[in-house]
Amino acid sequence: MTPKYPESLLPRIRALVQDTLTCQAETVQLALEMHFAQRLGALRGLLACCLGEGQPAMDVGVALDLVHVSLQRLHVRLEDGTGVPAMMGTGACVLAGDYLTSAAFKVLIRCRDLPVLDRVARTITHTCEQDNRALEPETRGRSRHRRRAALDLALAGVAAEAGAILSGHAELARPARRLGLRLQALHALTALVEHSEAAEAEGYRARARRALAGARRTARQLDSRPNPAPGLAGRAGDLVGFVEQALRQPKPVLA
Repeated sequence: MTPKYPESLLPRIRALVQDTLTCQAETVQLALEMHFAQRLGALRGLLACCLGEGQPAMDVGVALDLVHVSLQRLHVRLEDGTGVPAMMGTGACVLAGDYLTSAAFKVLIRCRDLPVLDRVARTITHTCEQDNRALEPETRGRSRHRRRAALDLALAGVAAEAGAILSGHAELARPARRLGLRLQALHALTALVEHSEAAEAEGYRARARRALAGARRTARQLDSRPNPAPGLAGRAGDLVGFVEQALRQPKPVLA
């Protein structure tokens, strides 16, 4: 049986990453393997292609996935020495993260839509600034895991927003962005539950339920657009279901 979106897109996203990255350094390859071991590792690529699978949308999504790997799998984890940093060391992880960020822009510039490029580039810059601030002492009492979880919200939102525009649905850019934000929030809140004590965890569960309900509402709005192209009907709802199912699965050992 032929898989459908989102599952059908995952091999294409992985192939694009492998074709783009020529560096075979062990740190880079290990970070990518850990990334692709996550069912939601390619969430930004899936969001960018929610309303269409044109190459520009996929390029933007993959570029944002690479930034995610650089920040969340490498740079941010230098603070606590988990994941790849624990195995490969600080210097190797810094260099690998820098390489992946530069590779992200190599993919990104294939998109010829200058306003979209500007929007995405500004979001990446802002996220990198927040990445640096996450290493500073916290004054508002937020846990390290909560600060880390916040980094990916903007990347997911702009992936969905850019994908809608590049797929010819600029009028749906705002609800697409909301879908990205809510699905990433659902992902982050689910992770926070696992790192919290009972009372705090229950609060995160309640917020995760609200994020899921909001994602479902937004997906219905996107899927109700008139006359979708063949094969593109109902994809927002399919993506929400995919994320919900993935979050029920146990985390991989090296996550």
